[in-house]
Amino acid sequence: MDILLQAVLVAFFVTIAFIDSHTLQTHIFRPIFTGPVVGLIMGDVTTGLAVGVTIELMFLAVIFVGTATPPDPTLSTAIATGIAILGGGGTELAVATALPVSFIGQIATTFQNSVINIFFMHRAERAIANLNTRGLVLNNTVYPMLMNSVLYGIPAFLAVYFGADFVKGIIEAIPEKLITGLAVGGGLIGAVGFALLLSTIQVKKFWPFLFLGFLFASYLKINMIGIALLGVICVALYYYLKIDEQNSNA
Repeated sequence: MDILLQAVLVAFFVTIAFIDSHTLQTHIFRPIFTGPVVGLIMGDVTTGLAVGVTIELMFLAVIFVGTATPPDPTLSTAIATGIAILGGGGTELAVATALPVSFIGQIATTFQNSVINIFFMHRAERAIANLNTRGLVLNNTVYPMLMNSVLYGIPAFLAVYFGADFVKGIIEAIPEKLITGLAVGGGLIGAVGFALLLSTIQVKKFWPFLFLGFLFASYLKINMIGIALLGVICVALYYYLKIDEQNSNA
């Protein structure tokens, strides 16, 4: 597939993903979905999946808190996957790319929420005052959604299209220690994400299930699919035991 077409398709998907994050929220904007889709467009689904999973771990517990805008995972995954595939790099290169790009996406999201959306909101208010239904729909839905193509689609296009020619030079210019440091930092972010999720497990009787999964993963070398199936079995056993307990107490 021509690089121009690949860049256009990646930009189109990124735009759709951001529209989804603002509307239906089917979660196609998550890195674990974005990575494989970009990989499919660029002819390397394996690398796309590996990058998507890695970045998903980095942003696992990154959420909106109040008015604070977190680093953006969608744009960073798309660009990191594209550069990793074009440059023949692995997840280390992707992580090194994703971290700085996520902050660029954060700036774009902050600008969108604090300037662009407010601008269209005032236009929508004037449309309401004038009983202009068409103006309300355009300013409340269509125009804000189209801005996603400008803020996120165009940067994704430029990164994929122009990165094809310069990515090799960029990779060679990046010191190996810097890539290693950023990759280690990305791994630490994933660990922090897991720690934040674990802090939500307030019921102590559920902790043995956590240690059971850790035991199977660390000592028995069971992969993630096996751990997921183990989790399903544990949930089923717990459910049926609780049902039996309730029936015996009835």
